Amino acid sequence: MQNIQEPAAPRHPAASPGYVLPQQEQAVHGEPGELFDWALIGSYAKFVFHSIWRHKLQFLLVWGGIIGFSAGLLFVLPKTYQVKTTLQAQRNQVMASLSNPGRAVPIDADAPTRLAAETVQRYDNLLALIQQTELIKDWPLRRAPILKLKDFIWRHAFKPPTPQEQTENFIYYLQNRLWVVTGEGTVTIGIEFPDPQLAYRLVDTALQNFLEARHAADVSSIAEAITLLEGRAEQAHQALASSLQQLQAAREARAPRPAKRASRSAVESRAPTALDQEATRLLVAVQSKRRAIADLEEFRRRRITELQTRLQEQRASYSASHPSVLDTEQSLEAVRHESPQLAVLRRELASLEADLKKTGVSDPSAREVGRATPVVFQAEHLGSIDPREDDDPQIGYLRDQVRFALSTYNSFLDRIEGARLELDSARAAFKYRYTIITPVQRPRGPIKPKVPMVIAASLIAGLALAVMSTTLKDLHSRKLLENWQVERQLKLPLIAEVRSK
Repeated sequence: MQNIQEPAAPRHPAASPGYVLPQQEQAVHGEPGELFDWALIGSYAKFVFHSIWRHKLQFLLVWGGIIGFSAGLLFVLPKTYQVKTTLQAQRNQVMASLSNPGRAVPIDADAPTRLAAETVQRYDNLLALIQQTELIKDWPLRRAPILKLKDFIWRHAFKPPTPQEQTENFIYYLQNRLWVVTGEGTVTIGIEFPDPQLAYRLVDTALQNFLEARHAADVSSIAEAITLLEGRAEQAHQALASSLQQLQAAREARAPRPAKRASRSAVESRAPTALDQEATRLLVAVQSKRRAIADLEEFRRRRITELQTRLQEQRASYSASHPSVLDTEQSLEAVRHESPQLAVLRRELASLEADLKKTGVSDPSAREVGRATPVVFQAEHLGSIDPREDDDPQIGYLRDQVRFALSTYNSFLDRIEGARLELDSARAAFKYRYTIITPVQRPRGPIKPKVPMVIAASLIAGLALAVMSTTLKDLHSRKLLENWQVERQLKLPLIAEVRSK
């Protein structure tokens, strides 16, 4: 019986050995043995690019909307500006201990950066900053729109704070925003604030107040020490006059002839009416405060003169609306306000004058203390008027007392003269002791948020979201829009493509 074989089923050409897939089918299946199907990745990339071209309007709207939204946020949201200044502080080489010149001064006692942060951030200094810069009045003028909306809602939803509460809130706010950093001989005062103009004024005023505080601590302390030394010299002067009176009384008792009486000395004739100890102390304190006030006022006058000179030079070169001119005008206006140091000194002076009046001294200016001058005695004041005085031990003792009182009085005069020379040296060296390295300048832009970074991020994010939106729209339509989609879905090569006109 003959076997009849059934004809073999036709095979796909790809099953034949040596057959090469068409280019379209290779694009679908990819080259064998490759880790990544680069053809498929390229097809997806073309699909994304073609989806942008198919939905150009949507792409532009999404991209432009993201950029516009970011720009709107930059306009609406608050910004933070940073303003700072740095000054170099050198140690005072002429400062010495007036009470005991031989005593060594501690290393940190004269450190120019010592207690800088405490001086700037002190409660009364912050209160003076608020008053000098009119912070409460100018605070709402340049607020961000979203913060203005918040203030409007807060004002209508809650009870408005009292002026005292408002001041306390701003003091607390400045304590967190105003900062001071001390380095190796440098002091940096800065602030991070939402208003660039107010930030400039606050730092500039804080710098001036710090310089005045250091001036009061360095220069005015020497003036106060001079006043104390003059008070001690006044007491030594009275002791000298008393010793001389006792010596003359002893001489008159020994030889009570009118012709032999010693003439009244210059010390006794000009000795002031004695004051009690409390009145003398108060009078010395009043004179000390007055000298400190006069010294600070002189320092402010020099500062005002410097700013006025600078303003005239700037007006000769720039217009009236130039930022440098405006900054100098604001600095000049801030200096003209009374500093916290002057306010404290005036309050202390008023209290001391009130206490002094209770002791019976109605006019402190008429009872100056310590206007001492060197005393020169004639020979008969310390020498022997009668040769027999040398045999009297009492007169010898009284003459030794006069010599000791005279030596004490002249020693105080020497120390006063040395302190005055030191005061003149400290005044002359103060402007060289504190040198402004980085002056206060208006900020060029906010530090938060950083506008260039926000714009760059919005461009990149907008581009990514726009591409994603057009791609997702084509994918969500579930339509075969590309040739490779047909070949991939049907597993057949594409033979021809008919385009509609």
